[in-house]
Amino acid sequence: MLLLRYLVVLLVPFQSYANVKNYERLTMDEIVDEMQTLASLHPDLVSYSTTQAEYGLPKTCEGHSGCWNHFLTITDSKIYSHKSARKAKKERPDVFLSGALHGNERVGPVATIQVAKLLATAASCESGNAPVEVDCNAFYRKYTKREVVWLARLVSTRRIVIVPAANSNGYYNNQREEGGFDPNRDFAFDQQISSNDGISNTCMRTIAARTINELFLHHMFQMAVIYHGGIESITYEWGSTSIPRGKMAPDFYAGDVITNGLSQYAGKLYPNTLYKTGDTNSVVYPVRGGFESWAYAGSWTDNLVNKCSPQTYNGYDISKTTYDDTTLRSFSILVETSNSKNPDINALGTDEKLLTNLDYNANNGYISKHVRTALMAIDIVEPYIEIIQCKKKMFRSELKPLVPLRRRWSKREKIIRAKTNHRPRVTWTVGGSFRVDQTFLVYGLWKDFPKYFNGIQQLNEDQLEVVLDNSDFSTTSAKRGGTRWSSLATEFGVEETFSAKLDLSRFSAPNKVAIFAFAKVDQSWDEKTVNVWPNIGIQSHLANGRTNPNYRAKKISAGRIVQGRHHWISIPLTIEIKPDQLVDNSIF
Repeated sequence: MLLLRYLVVLLVPFQSYANVKNYERLTMDEIVDEMQTLASLHPDLVSYSTTQAEYGLPKTCEGHSGCWNHFLTITDSKIYSHKSARKAKKERPDVFLSGALHGNERVGPVATIQVAKLLATAASCESGNAPVEVDCNAFYRKYTKREVVWLARLVSTRRIVIVPAANSNGYYNNQREEGGFDPNRDFAFDQQISSNDGISNTCMRTIAARTINELFLHHMFQMAVIYHGGIESITYEWGSTSIPRGKMAPDFYAGDVITNGLSQYAGKLYPNTLYKTGDTNSVVYPVRGGFESWAYAGSWTDNLVNKCSPQTYNGYDISKTTYDDTTLRSFSILVETSNSKNPDINALGTDEKLLTNLDYNANNGYISKHVRTALMAIDIVEPYIEIIQCKKKMFRSELKPLVPLRRRWSKREKIIRAKTNHRPRVTWTVGGSFRVDQTFLVYGLWKDFPKYFNGIQQLNEDQLEVVLDNSDFSTTSAKRGGTRWSSLATEFGVEETFSAKLDLSRFSAPNKVAIFAFAKVDQSWDEKTVNVWPNIGIQSHLANGRTNPNYRAKKISAGRIVQGRHHWISIPLTIEIKPDQLVDNSIF
Protein backbone atom coordinates (compact mmCIF):
# COMPACT_ATOMS: atom_id res chain seq x y z
CA MET A 1 0.00 0.00 0.00
CA LEU A 2 1.37 3.38 -0.97
CA LEU A 3 1.59 6.13 1.57
CA LEU A 4 -1.50 8.30 1.65
CA ARG A 5 0.25 11.24 0.02
CA TYR A 6 0.87 9.13 -3.09
CA LEU A 7 -2.72 7.93 -3.32
CA VAL A 8 -4.21 11.40 -3.43
CA VAL A 9 -4.58 12.55 -7.03
CA LEU A 10 -4.79 16.24 -7.76
CA LEU A 11 -6.70 16.82 -10.97
CA VAL A 12 -4.79 19.85 -12.12
CA PRO A 13 -5.69 21.09 -15.62
CA PHE A 14 -3.05 20.28 -18.21
CA GLN A 15 -1.08 23.21 -19.60
CA SER A 16 -2.58 24.60 -22.78
CA TYR A 17 -1.08 22.69 -25.69
CA ALA A 18 -1.29 25.76 -27.89
CA ASN A 19 1.69 27.14 -25.98
CA VAL A 20 5.19 25.78 -26.31
CA LYS A 21 6.08 23.54 -23.41
CA ASN A 22 9.66 23.48 -22.14
CA TYR A 23 10.56 20.04 -20.85
CA GLU A 24 11.85 19.95 -17.28
CA ARG A 25 13.40 17.42 -14.96
CA LEU A 26 11.04 15.38 -12.79
CA THR A 27 11.56 13.98 -9.31
CA MET A 28 10.26 10.54 -8.39
CA ASP A 29 7.40 12.17 -6.47
CA GLU A 30 6.46 14.20 -9.55
CA ILE A 31 6.60 11.13 -11.78
CA VAL A 32 4.22 9.25 -9.47
CA ASP A 33 1.86 12.24 -9.40
CA GLU A 34 1.88 12.37 -13.21
CA MET A 35 1.15 8.64 -13.47
CA GLN A 36 -1.71 8.71 -10.97
CA THR A 37 -3.20 11.80 -12.57
CA LEU A 38 -3.20 10.19 -16.02
CA ALA A 39 -4.90 7.07 -14.68
CA SER A 40 -7.52 9.16 -12.89
CA LEU A 41 -8.22 11.40 -15.88
CA HIS A 42 -8.37 8.56 -18.42
CA PRO A 43 -9.52 5.38 -16.61
CA ASP A 44 -10.56 3.63 -19.84
CA LEU A 45 -7.18 4.31 -21.45
CA VAL A 46 -4.59 4.32 -18.65
CA SER A 47 -4.12 2.15 -15.58
CA TYR A 48 -1.56 2.70 -12.84
CA SER A 49 -0.13 0.15 -10.43
CA THR A 50 3.02 -1.02 -8.69
CA THR A 51 4.68 -4.40 -8.90
CA GLN A 52 4.23 -4.62 -5.14
CA ALA A 53 0.44 -4.34 -5.50
CA GLU A 54 0.21 -6.37 -8.72
CA TYR A 55 2.74 -9.17 -8.21
CA GLY A 56 3.55 -9.14 -4.51
CA LEU A 57 7.15 -7.99 -4.78
CA PRO A 58 8.72 -6.52 -1.63
CA LYS A 59 9.41 -2.81 -1.31
CA THR A 60 13.01 -1.68 -1.44
CA CYS A 61 12.66 0.66 1.53
CA GLU A 62 10.20 2.62 3.66
CA GLY A 63 9.08 6.21 3.66
CA HIS A 64 9.12 7.61 0.11
CA SER A 65 7.83 7.07 -3.43
CA GLY A 66 11.04 5.35 -4.56
CA CYS A 67 10.29 2.38 -2.32
CA TRP A 68 7.64 1.15 -4.78
CA ASN A 69 8.13 0.19 -8.42
CA HIS A 70 5.52 1.98 -10.51
CA PHE A 71 4.16 1.25 -13.99
CA LEU A 72 1.45 2.36 -16.41
CA THR A 73 -0.53 0.36 -18.93
CA ILE A 74 -1.90 2.38 -21.84
CA THR A 75 -4.45 0.77 -24.12
CA ASP A 76 -8.01 1.22 -25.33
CA SER A 77 -10.06 -0.95 -22.97
CA LYS A 78 -13.22 -0.90 -25.10
CA ILE A 79 -12.38 -1.09 -28.80
CA TYR A 80 -11.93 -4.89 -28.75
CA SER A 81 -14.43 -5.58 -25.97
CA HIS A 82 -17.18 -7.04 -28.19
CA LYS A 83 -17.17 -10.79 -28.84
CA SER A 84 -16.61 -10.13 -32.56
CA ALA A 85 -13.16 -8.71 -31.71
CA ARG A 86 -11.83 -11.52 -29.50
CA LYS A 87 -9.22 -12.58 -32.06
CA ALA A 88 -8.09 -8.99 -32.64
CA LYS A 89 -7.68 -8.45 -28.90
CA LYS A 90 -5.50 -11.54 -28.56
CA GLU A 91 -3.31 -10.39 -31.45
CA ARG A 92 -2.98 -6.81 -30.19
CA PRO A 93 0.81 -6.44 -29.68
CA ASP A 94 2.47 -5.63 -26.35
CA VAL A 95 5.17 -2.93 -26.17
CA PHE A 96 7.52 -2.29 -23.23
CA LEU A 97 9.21 1.03 -22.43
CA SER A 98 11.68 1.41 -19.56
CA GLY A 99 12.97 4.82 -18.57
CA ALA A 100 15.71 4.12 -16.02
CA LEU A 101 17.42 0.97 -14.84
CA HIS A 102 20.22 3.22 -13.58
CA GLY A 103 18.81 5.79 -11.20
CA ASN A 104 21.26 8.55 -12.12
CA GLU A 105 20.32 8.49 -15.82
CA ARG A 106 17.56 11.06 -15.98
CA VAL A 107 16.34 11.50 -19.57
CA GLY A 108 14.40 8.25 -20.01
CA PRO A 109 11.91 8.68 -17.15
CA VAL A 110 10.90 12.16 -18.27
CA ALA A 111 10.62 11.12 -21.92
CA THR A 112 8.43 8.11 -21.15
CA ILE A 113 6.11 10.19 -18.98
CA GLN A 114 5.72 12.69 -21.82
CA VAL A 115 4.94 9.81 -24.19
CA ALA A 116 2.24 8.58 -21.82
CA LYS A 117 0.66 12.03 -21.57
CA LEU A 118 0.75 12.57 -25.33
CA LEU A 119 -0.85 9.21 -26.14
CA ALA A 120 -3.54 9.44 -23.48
CA THR A 121 -4.49 12.97 -24.46
CA ALA A 122 -4.69 12.12 -28.17
CA ALA A 123 -6.89 9.07 -27.61
CA SER A 124 -9.08 10.91 -25.13
CA CYS A 125 -9.62 13.85 -27.47
CA GLU A 126 -10.31 11.58 -30.45
CA SER A 127 -12.87 9.66 -28.41
CA GLY A 128 -14.94 12.82 -28.05
CA ASN A 129 -15.25 12.27 -24.31
CA ALA A 130 -12.16 13.94 -22.89
CA PRO A 131 -12.41 15.18 -19.30
CA VAL A 132 -12.83 18.91 -18.75
CA GLU A 133 -9.28 19.10 -17.42
CA VAL A 134 -7.94 18.37 -20.93
CA ASP A 135 -8.08 21.21 -23.47
CA CYS A 136 -8.64 19.34 -26.73
CA ASN A 137 -9.05 22.52 -28.76
CA ALA A 138 -5.57 23.60 -27.78
CA PHE A 139 -4.26 20.08 -28.44
CA TYR A 140 -5.63 20.15 -32.00
CA ARG A 141 -4.03 23.55 -32.54
CA LYS A 142 -0.65 22.10 -31.58
CA TYR A 143 -0.89 18.84 -33.56
CA THR A 144 -2.47 18.22 -36.96
CA LYS A 145 -5.59 16.09 -37.19
CA ARG A 146 -3.64 13.29 -38.90
CA GLU A 147 -1.02 13.38 -36.14
CA VAL A 148 -3.67 13.08 -33.43
CA VAL A 149 -5.40 10.26 -35.33
CA TRP A 150 -2.07 8.43 -35.58
CA LEU A 151 -1.34 8.78 -31.85
CA ALA A 152 -4.84 7.62 -30.95
CA ARG A 153 -4.47 4.60 -33.26
CA LEU A 154 -1.40 3.53 -31.30
CA VAL A 155 -3.43 3.50 -28.09
CA SER A 156 -6.30 1.54 -29.63
CA THR A 157 -4.20 -1.07 -31.42
CA ARG A 158 -1.35 -1.71 -28.95
CA ARG A 159 -0.97 -2.46 -25.24
CA ILE A 160 1.87 -0.25 -23.98
CA VAL A 161 3.50 -0.86 -20.61
CA ILE A 162 5.63 2.02 -19.36
CA VAL A 163 7.99 1.77 -16.39
CA PRO A 164 9.43 5.28 -16.11
CA ALA A 165 11.94 4.27 -13.43
CA ALA A 166 12.29 0.53 -12.84
CA ASN A 167 15.05 1.39 -10.38
CA SER A 168 12.75 3.79 -8.55
CA ASN A 169 14.78 3.80 -5.36
CA GLY A 170 17.90 4.67 -7.31
CA TYR A 171 16.05 7.35 -9.24
CA TYR A 172 14.66 8.85 -6.02
CA ASN A 173 18.19 9.09 -4.61
CA ASN A 174 19.90 9.88 -7.94
CA GLN A 175 22.03 6.73 -7.58
CA ARG A 176 23.00 4.28 -10.31
CA GLU A 177 22.48 1.09 -8.29
CA GLU A 178 19.83 -0.45 -6.07
CA GLY A 179 21.17 -1.61 -2.72
CA GLY A 180 24.68 -1.84 -4.09
CA PHE A 181 23.72 -3.96 -7.13
CA ASP A 182 23.57 -2.85 -10.76
CA PRO A 183 20.08 -3.70 -12.12
CA ASN A 184 21.41 -3.97 -15.67
CA ARG A 185 23.76 -6.78 -14.63
CA ASP A 186 21.00 -8.56 -12.76
CA PHE A 187 19.01 -10.43 -15.41
CA ALA A 188 18.97 -14.19 -15.93
CA PHE A 189 21.31 -14.25 -18.90
CA ASP A 190 25.01 -15.05 -19.27
CA GLN A 191 25.63 -15.00 -15.52
CA GLN A 192 28.45 -16.70 -13.66
CA ILE A 193 27.17 -20.01 -12.33
CA SER A 194 27.30 -20.27 -8.53
CA SER A 195 27.14 -24.05 -8.21
CA ASN A 196 27.22 -27.31 -10.14
CA ASP A 197 23.43 -27.34 -10.45
CA GLY A 198 23.51 -24.45 -12.92
CA ILE A 199 21.81 -22.01 -10.56
CA SER A 200 23.14 -18.48 -10.09
CA ASN A 201 22.80 -16.30 -7.02
CA THR A 202 24.05 -13.24 -8.90
CA CYS A 203 20.81 -12.46 -10.76
CA MET A 204 17.42 -11.10 -9.75
CA ARG A 205 18.95 -9.54 -6.66
CA THR A 206 17.26 -6.18 -7.31
CA ILE A 207 13.57 -5.38 -7.23
CA ALA A 208 14.19 -3.37 -10.40
CA ALA A 209 15.11 -6.56 -12.29
CA ARG A 210 12.30 -8.53 -10.65
CA THR A 211 9.84 -5.79 -11.60
CA ILE A 212 10.71 -6.17 -15.26
CA ASN A 213 10.81 -9.96 -14.96
CA GLU A 214 7.27 -10.04 -13.56
CA LEU A 215 5.98 -7.76 -16.31
CA PHE A 216 7.52 -10.01 -18.97
CA LEU A 217 6.07 -13.11 -17.32
CA HIS A 218 2.60 -11.57 -17.55
CA HIS A 219 2.83 -10.13 -21.08
CA MET A 220 4.20 -11.13 -24.48
CA PHE A 221 6.22 -8.09 -25.48
CA GLN A 222 7.12 -7.90 -29.15
CA MET A 223 9.03 -4.62 -28.78
CA ALA A 224 11.11 -3.48 -25.82
CA VAL A 225 12.97 -0.16 -25.57
CA ILE A 226 15.14 0.70 -22.60
CA TYR A 227 16.62 4.17 -22.06
CA HIS A 228 20.05 4.80 -20.54
CA GLY A 229 22.54 7.67 -20.55
CA GLY A 230 26.27 8.28 -20.67
CA ILE A 231 26.91 8.02 -24.42
CA GLU A 232 24.82 8.66 -27.52
CA SER A 233 23.80 5.57 -29.47
CA ILE A 234 20.85 3.36 -30.43
CA THR A 235 21.71 -0.33 -30.65
CA TYR A 236 20.31 -3.84 -30.89
CA GLU A 237 21.51 -7.31 -29.91
CA TRP A 238 23.92 -8.81 -29.22
CA GLY A 239 25.18 -7.13 -26.06
CA SER A 240 26.52 -10.02 -24.07
CA THR A 241 29.99 -11.20 -23.00
CA SER A 242 29.72 -14.82 -24.13
CA ILE A 243 28.71 -14.08 -27.72
CA PRO A 244 31.58 -14.93 -30.11
CA ARG A 245 33.41 -11.79 -31.15
CA GLY A 246 32.14 -10.28 -34.39
CA LYS A 247 28.99 -12.41 -34.57
CA MET A 248 25.57 -10.88 -35.18
CA ALA A 249 22.18 -11.82 -33.78
CA PRO A 250 19.79 -13.77 -36.05
CA ASP A 251 17.55 -10.67 -36.27
CA PHE A 252 20.44 -8.37 -37.23
CA TYR A 253 18.89 -7.15 -40.47
CA ALA A 254 15.78 -5.87 -38.70
CA GLY A 255 18.10 -4.40 -36.07
CA ASP A 256 20.00 -2.36 -38.64
CA VAL A 257 16.83 -1.05 -40.24
CA ILE A 258 15.07 -0.21 -36.98
CA THR A 259 17.98 1.46 -35.17
CA ASN A 260 18.88 3.52 -38.26
CA GLY A 261 15.26 4.63 -38.45
CA LEU A 262 15.13 5.52 -34.76
CA SER A 263 18.36 7.50 -35.09
CA GLN A 264 16.95 9.43 -38.02
CA TYR A 265 13.67 10.20 -36.25
CA ALA A 266 15.51 11.32 -33.11
CA GLY A 267 17.05 13.97 -35.33
CA LYS A 268 20.33 15.82 -35.35
CA LEU A 269 22.53 15.84 -32.25
CA TYR A 270 24.89 18.37 -33.78
CA PRO A 271 24.61 20.11 -37.13
CA ASN A 272 25.53 16.94 -39.07
CA THR A 273 25.52 14.16 -36.45
CA LEU A 274 22.99 11.43 -35.67
CA TYR A 275 22.96 8.77 -32.96
CA LYS A 276 25.43 6.02 -33.72
CA THR A 277 23.73 2.70 -34.50
CA GLY A 278 24.65 -0.97 -34.74
CA ASP A 279 24.92 -3.99 -32.47
CA THR A 280 25.53 -3.29 -28.79
CA ASN A 281 28.68 -5.39 -28.53
CA SER A 282 30.37 -3.27 -31.21
CA VAL A 283 28.98 0.19 -30.45
CA VAL A 284 28.68 0.11 -26.63
CA TYR A 285 30.16 -2.91 -24.82
CA PRO A 286 29.12 -6.43 -23.78
CA VAL A 287 27.94 -7.24 -20.24
CA ARG A 288 26.76 -10.19 -18.22
CA GLY A 289 23.18 -10.11 -17.00
CA GLY A 290 22.04 -7.30 -19.31
CA PHE A 291 18.37 -6.66 -19.95
CA GLU A 292 18.59 -6.45 -23.73
CA SER A 293 20.00 -9.93 -24.48
CA TRP A 294 17.75 -11.47 -21.83
CA ALA A 295 14.59 -9.91 -23.27
CA TYR A 296 15.55 -10.92 -26.81
CA ALA A 297 16.91 -14.42 -26.35
CA GLY A 298 15.89 -15.78 -22.95
CA SER A 299 13.35 -18.15 -24.54
CA TRP A 300 15.64 -19.77 -27.09
CA THR A 301 19.28 -19.79 -25.87
CA ASP A 302 19.17 -22.42 -23.14
CA ASN A 303 22.94 -22.46 -22.73
CA LEU A 304 22.99 -18.77 -21.73
CA VAL A 305 19.80 -18.47 -19.69
CA ASN A 306 20.17 -18.86 -15.93
CA LYS A 307 17.91 -19.97 -13.14
CA CYS A 308 18.27 -17.44 -10.34
CA SER A 309 18.27 -17.99 -6.60
CA PRO A 310 19.15 -14.62 -5.04
CA GLN A 311 19.41 -14.09 -1.30
CA THR A 312 18.26 -10.47 -1.20
CA TYR A 313 14.77 -9.42 -0.07
CA ASN A 314 14.14 -12.89 1.40
CA GLY A 315 14.83 -14.59 -1.92
CA TYR A 316 12.93 -15.02 -5.18
CA ASP A 317 11.28 -18.24 -6.33
CA ILE A 318 13.51 -20.04 -8.83
CA SER A 319 10.46 -20.84 -10.97
CA LYS A 320 10.26 -17.16 -11.84
CA THR A 321 13.32 -17.56 -14.07
CA THR A 322 12.09 -20.70 -15.82
CA TYR A 323 10.83 -19.36 -19.13
CA ASP A 324 8.57 -20.77 -21.82
CA ASP A 325 9.14 -20.54 -25.56
CA THR A 326 7.32 -17.21 -26.01
CA THR A 327 8.12 -14.89 -23.10
CA LEU A 328 11.57 -13.65 -24.10
CA ARG A 329 11.57 -13.04 -27.85
CA SER A 330 11.20 -9.26 -27.79
CA PHE A 331 12.98 -7.09 -30.29
CA SER A 332 15.12 -5.28 -27.73
CA ILE A 333 16.62 -1.82 -28.24
CA LEU A 334 19.13 -0.01 -26.06
CA VAL A 335 18.91 3.78 -26.33
CA GLU A 336 21.82 5.71 -24.82
CA THR A 337 20.20 9.12 -24.77
CA SER A 338 22.97 11.61 -23.99
CA ASN A 339 26.64 11.91 -23.12
CA SER A 340 25.62 13.44 -19.82
CA LYS A 341 23.54 11.21 -17.58
CA ASN A 342 21.69 14.31 -16.40
CA PRO A 343 21.81 16.91 -19.19
CA ASP A 344 21.43 20.61 -18.56
CA ILE A 345 17.79 21.68 -18.47
CA ASN A 346 18.35 23.80 -21.58
CA ALA A 347 19.25 20.62 -23.49
CA LEU A 348 15.95 18.85 -22.79
CA GLY A 349 14.00 20.61 -25.56
CA THR A 350 10.37 21.59 -26.04
CA ASP A 351 7.24 20.28 -27.72
CA GLU A 352 7.46 22.88 -30.49
CA LYS A 353 6.77 20.94 -33.74
CA LEU A 354 7.46 17.86 -31.67
CA LEU A 355 6.68 15.22 -34.27
CA THR A 356 8.43 16.88 -37.22
CA ASN A 357 11.33 18.98 -35.87
CA LEU A 358 14.36 16.81 -36.62
CA ASP A 359 16.94 19.56 -37.04
CA TYR A 360 19.64 20.58 -34.59
CA ASN A 361 18.10 23.38 -32.52
CA ALA A 362 17.12 24.25 -28.98
CA ASN A 363 13.60 22.86 -29.38
CA ASN A 364 14.84 19.43 -30.45
CA GLY A 365 16.40 18.45 -27.13
CA TYR A 366 16.92 15.05 -25.54
CA ILE A 367 13.37 14.68 -24.24
CA SER A 368 11.90 15.73 -27.60
CA LYS A 369 14.09 13.20 -29.40
CA HIS A 370 13.08 10.30 -27.23
CA VAL A 371 9.41 11.03 -27.16
CA ARG A 372 9.74 10.43 -30.90
CA THR A 373 11.89 7.30 -30.65
CA ALA A 374 9.36 5.77 -28.26
CA LEU A 375 6.45 6.63 -30.55
CA MET A 376 8.24 5.16 -33.54
CA ALA A 377 8.98 1.94 -31.64
CA ILE A 378 5.32 1.67 -30.66
CA ASP A 379 4.28 2.24 -34.27
CA ILE A 380 6.54 -0.32 -35.95
CA VAL A 381 5.54 -3.20 -33.69
CA GLU A 382 2.81 -4.13 -36.19
CA PRO A 383 2.00 -3.14 -39.81
CA TYR A 384 -1.31 -1.55 -40.74
CA ILE A 385 -2.97 -0.05 -43.82
CA GLU A 386 -5.51 2.76 -44.04
CA ILE A 387 -7.60 3.91 -46.99
CA ILE A 388 -7.64 7.67 -46.58
CA GLN A 389 -9.26 9.05 -49.74
CA CYS A 390 -11.49 8.20 -52.70
CA LYS A 391 -11.82 10.80 -55.42
CA LYS A 392 -11.91 14.09 -53.52
CA LYS A 393 -13.38 12.67 -50.34
CA MET A 394 -10.93 12.50 -47.39
CA PHE A 395 -12.13 9.98 -44.83
CA ARG A 396 -12.28 10.60 -41.11
CA SER A 397 -10.42 8.44 -38.62
CA GLU A 398 -11.58 4.85 -39.07
CA LEU A 399 -10.89 3.78 -35.46
CA LYS A 400 -12.68 5.83 -32.83
CA PRO A 401 -11.17 5.24 -29.40
CA LEU A 402 -13.41 3.61 -26.79
CA VAL A 403 -16.04 2.54 -29.37
CA PRO A 404 -16.33 -1.27 -29.58
CA LEU A 405 -15.86 -2.82 -33.02
CA ARG A 406 -18.76 -5.07 -33.93
CA ARG A 407 -19.48 -7.43 -36.80
CA ARG A 408 -20.43 -5.61 -40.02
CA TRP A 409 -19.35 -2.23 -38.61
CA SER A 410 -16.88 -1.72 -41.45
CA LYS A 411 -19.63 -1.90 -44.08
CA ARG A 412 -20.92 1.40 -42.72
CA GLU A 413 -17.59 3.11 -41.95
CA LYS A 414 -16.44 4.43 -45.35
CA ILE A 415 -19.08 4.75 -48.08
CA ILE A 416 -19.26 6.71 -51.31
CA ARG A 417 -21.58 6.52 -54.33
CA ALA A 418 -20.30 6.15 -57.87
CA LYS A 419 -21.49 5.27 -61.37
CA THR A 420 -20.22 2.32 -63.36
CA ASN A 421 -18.65 4.49 -66.05
CA HIS A 422 -16.40 6.26 -63.54
CA ARG A 423 -12.88 5.16 -62.52
CA PRO A 424 -12.54 6.53 -58.99
CA ARG A 425 -9.03 6.88 -57.57
CA VAL A 426 -8.42 5.36 -54.14
CA THR A 427 -5.52 6.52 -51.94
CA TRP A 428 -4.07 4.62 -49.01
CA THR A 429 -1.12 4.55 -46.63
CA VAL A 430 0.93 1.76 -45.09
CA GLY A 431 2.22 2.11 -41.53
CA GLY A 432 3.97 0.14 -38.81
CA SER A 433 6.78 -0.83 -41.16
CA PHE A 434 9.67 0.47 -43.27
CA ARG A 435 9.69 -1.02 -46.75
CA VAL A 436 6.53 -1.82 -48.71
CA ASP A 437 7.45 -4.80 -50.87
CA GLN A 438 4.02 -5.06 -52.42
CA THR A 439 0.70 -3.24 -52.06
CA PHE A 440 -2.48 -3.31 -54.12
CA LEU A 441 -6.27 -3.10 -53.95
CA VAL A 442 -8.66 -6.05 -54.09
CA TYR A 443 -12.32 -5.36 -54.79
CA GLY A 444 -15.55 -7.14 -55.55
CA LEU A 445 -19.13 -7.47 -54.41
CA TRP A 446 -19.56 -7.38 -50.67
CA LYS A 447 -21.76 -10.46 -50.82
CA ASP A 448 -18.94 -12.47 -52.41
CA PHE A 449 -16.38 -11.76 -49.68
CA PRO A 450 -16.22 -14.38 -46.91
CA LYS A 451 -17.75 -13.21 -43.64
CA TYR A 452 -14.37 -13.11 -41.92
CA PHE A 453 -13.46 -10.08 -44.06
CA ASN A 454 -15.05 -7.92 -41.37
CA GLY A 455 -12.44 -5.17 -40.94
CA ILE A 456 -11.81 -6.10 -37.30
CA GLN A 457 -8.92 -8.54 -37.39
CA GLN A 458 -6.07 -9.50 -39.68
CA LEU A 459 -6.43 -12.78 -41.57
CA ASN A 460 -4.13 -15.72 -42.18
CA GLU A 461 -2.75 -16.53 -45.61
CA ASP A 462 -5.20 -19.37 -46.28
CA GLN A 463 -8.13 -17.06 -45.64
CA LEU A 464 -6.68 -14.40 -47.94
CA GLU A 465 -5.97 -16.88 -50.74
CA VAL A 466 -9.72 -17.57 -50.99
CA VAL A 467 -10.03 -14.05 -52.40
CA LEU A 468 -6.65 -13.61 -54.09
CA ASP A 469 -7.12 -16.77 -56.18
CA ASN A 470 -10.73 -16.06 -57.08
CA SER A 471 -11.67 -14.49 -60.43
CA ASP A 472 -14.78 -12.93 -58.86
CA PHE A 473 -12.48 -10.28 -57.38
CA SER A 474 -10.45 -7.64 -59.19
CA THR A 475 -6.92 -6.60 -58.27
CA THR A 476 -5.01 -3.44 -59.12
CA SER A 477 -1.37 -3.52 -60.18
CA ALA A 478 1.04 -4.10 -57.31
CA LYS A 479 3.16 -1.16 -56.18
CA ARG A 480 6.32 -0.89 -54.08
CA GLY A 481 7.62 1.94 -51.97
CA GLY A 482 8.23 3.27 -48.50
CA THR A 483 6.44 4.40 -45.38
CA ARG A 484 6.91 7.40 -43.12
CA TRP A 485 9.95 5.59 -41.64
CA SER A 486 11.62 4.75 -44.92
CA SER A 487 14.61 6.32 -46.63
CA LEU A 488 12.22 6.60 -49.56
CA ALA A 489 9.94 8.96 -47.63
CA THR A 490 9.56 12.44 -49.06
CA GLU A 491 9.84 13.78 -45.50
CA PHE A 492 10.94 11.38 -42.76
CA GLY A 493 8.14 10.81 -40.26
CA VAL A 494 5.42 12.01 -42.64
CA GLU A 495 3.03 9.53 -44.26
CA GLU A 496 3.70 8.27 -47.78
CA THR A 497 0.70 7.42 -49.96
CA PHE A 498 -0.21 4.94 -52.69
CA SER A 499 -3.09 5.25 -55.15
CA ALA A 500 -4.85 3.31 -57.90
CA LYS A 501 -7.95 3.66 -60.07
CA LEU A 502 -10.83 1.19 -59.92
CA ASP A 503 -12.66 -0.24 -62.93
CA LEU A 504 -16.33 -0.39 -61.94
CA SER A 505 -17.67 -1.28 -65.40
CA ARG A 506 -18.63 -4.85 -64.48
CA PHE A 507 -20.86 -3.71 -61.61
CA SER A 508 -24.40 -2.36 -61.79
CA ALA A 509 -26.89 -0.62 -59.52
CA PRO A 510 -27.62 -1.35 -56.71
CA ASN A 511 -24.37 -3.31 -56.20
CA LYS A 512 -22.25 -2.65 -53.12
CA VAL A 513 -18.55 -3.04 -53.82
CA ALA A 514 -15.97 -3.65 -51.08
CA ILE A 515 -12.41 -2.44 -51.57
CA PHE A 516 -9.56 -3.69 -49.38
CA ALA A 517 -5.94 -2.52 -49.51
CA PHE A 518 -3.34 -5.27 -49.11
CA ALA A 519 0.36 -4.91 -48.28
CA LYS A 520 3.43 -7.08 -47.79
CA VAL A 521 6.24 -5.36 -45.88
CA ASP A 522 9.83 -5.70 -44.62
CA GLN A 523 10.52 -9.07 -46.25
CA SER A 524 14.27 -8.41 -46.13
CA TRP A 525 14.15 -8.94 -42.35
CA ASP A 526 14.29 -12.67 -43.04
CA GLU A 527 17.60 -12.45 -44.90
CA LYS A 528 20.12 -15.14 -43.99
CA THR A 529 23.86 -14.68 -43.41
CA VAL A 530 26.69 -16.91 -42.23
CA ASN A 531 27.89 -14.33 -39.69
CA VAL A 532 25.19 -14.93 -37.07
CA TRP A 533 25.33 -16.69 -33.73
CA PRO A 534 23.81 -19.12 -33.27
CA ASN A 535 23.50 -20.18 -36.91
CA ILE A 536 19.70 -20.18 -37.06
CA GLY A 537 16.95 -18.08 -38.59
CA ILE A 538 15.21 -15.03 -37.17
CA GLN A 539 13.87 -15.49 -33.64
CA SER A 540 11.95 -12.36 -32.59
CA HIS A 541 8.17 -12.18 -32.59
CA LEU A 542 8.52 -8.87 -34.42
CA ALA A 543 10.39 -10.16 -37.48
CA ASN A 544 8.55 -13.48 -37.70
CA GLY A 545 5.20 -11.73 -37.43
CA ARG A 546 5.62 -10.05 -40.83
CA THR A 547 7.79 -12.52 -42.74
CA ASN A 548 6.76 -16.05 -41.72
CA PRO A 549 3.12 -17.11 -42.25
CA ASN A 550 3.83 -20.41 -40.49
CA TYR A 551 4.89 -18.68 -37.27
CA ARG A 552 2.50 -18.82 -34.34
CA ALA A 553 3.35 -18.02 -30.73
CA LYS A 554 0.68 -18.29 -28.06
CA LYS A 555 0.85 -17.27 -24.42
CA ILE A 556 -2.38 -18.18 -22.68
CA SER A 557 -1.50 -16.52 -19.36
CA ALA A 558 -1.03 -13.18 -21.13
CA GLY A 559 -4.01 -13.62 -23.45
CA ARG A 560 -1.75 -12.98 -26.43
CA ILE A 561 -1.00 -14.57 -29.80
CA VAL A 562 1.54 -13.63 -32.46
CA GLN A 563 0.41 -14.98 -35.82
CA GLY A 564 2.87 -14.63 -38.66
CA ARG A 565 1.65 -13.51 -42.07
CA HIS A 566 2.82 -12.05 -45.34
CA HIS A 567 -0.16 -9.87 -46.23
CA TRP A 568 -1.88 -7.25 -44.12
CA ILE A 569 -5.26 -5.78 -45.02
CA SER A 570 -7.06 -2.51 -44.42
CA ILE A 571 -10.47 -1.65 -43.11
CA PRO A 572 -12.54 -1.59 -46.31
CA LEU A 573 -14.09 1.14 -48.40
CA THR A 574 -17.62 0.57 -49.74
CA ILE A 575 -18.79 1.97 -53.07
CA GLU A 576 -22.52 1.91 -53.73
CA ILE A 577 -23.18 1.69 -57.46
CA LYS A 578 -25.86 4.11 -58.62
CA PRO A 579 -27.75 4.28 -61.91
CA ASP A 580 -25.90 6.30 -64.56
CA GLN A 581 -28.55 9.00 -64.67
CA LEU A 582 -27.89 9.95 -61.03
CA VAL A 583 -25.26 12.57 -60.36
CA ASP A 584 -22.12 11.37 -58.62
CA ASN A 585 -22.01 13.88 -55.79
CA SER A 586 -23.76 12.06 -52.98
CA ILE A 587 -21.25 11.13 -50.35
CA PHE A 588 -21.96 9.59 -46.99
